[in-house]
Amino acid sequence: MSLYYVLIIIFVILAMIFLSFTYFFRIKTIKVSGNTLYTTEVIEQSGVSLDDNLFRTDTDAVQNRISSAFPYFESVEVKRELASTLKITVVEATPAVSICNNDNEFVVVSTNGRILETGLSSSKEGTAEVYGMEMTETRAGSDYDDKDKIKKSVLDEIISESEKLGLNKITQIGLSERTDIRLVYNGTVKIKLGSSQDIPFKLSYIKSVIDKLGEDYSGTLIYHSAESGISAIPDNDQTAESAAESTKEQTSEQTEETTEEENWDNYVQ
Repeated sequence: MSLYYVLIIIFVILAMIFLSFTYFFRIKTIKVSGNTLYTTEVIEQSGVSLDDNLFRTDTDAVQNRISSAFPYFESVEVKRELASTLKITVVEATPAVSICNNDNEFVVVSTNGRILETGLSSSKEGTAEVYGMEMTETRAGSDYDDKDKIKKSVLDEIISESEKLGLNKITQIGLSERTDIRLVYNGTVKIKLGSSQDIPFKLSYIKSVIDKLGEDYSGTLIYHSAESGISAIPDNDQTAESAAESTKEQTSEQTEETTEEENWDNYVQ
């Protein structure tokens, strides 16, 4: 091939590249999927306008702008669709817990650890209240962090495993002491998990006992070990007989010890 034809091919390629970034591939449509409530706002926050060049649009920058503007979006994906469409796909976050921070205000965190809301005077409805954390990151839209990395890991594990097991009625989580983790289930069952070891197994065991006891059970569950099982201590004598019978195979023998009644409000704090 002669040099003349090589130069022509190079010129054509460069011309096509130039036209692609200037006159061709103008954005005619911006699609937003995964969210119907804020479609107009998402487009506004994207910083993209119709007739912008599709290839000159920085999709990473668009994604970051939207993520920053909407903390309740767990993830944002921006893709080009030839020849004239920009597609924005968002996944909304699911609130999981409300963490009481050092200012006695609540920070709402999603199932994947994204901070959704801050500065609340009370926990968000439908989330578990968490006590005993020392948060070092509280900005909405960021991933939450804690001074005690082990506590953070434990909380992440509790959130993940309870979701897998369907333990969706945990109302309080106490992490003040890593050797004495406490939960409240359905507002009526106090649970003493003990240390931060073997959280998945403990929660699975607890769920099997709760399923056996039934929704009407009110009392305390104390996890001892895989060998010794769980003690179920009803709140009153009226349910003691039925509770003991229901958990005969799942729990250890009921001890005769009596424990000091703990205030529900301070149980996990």
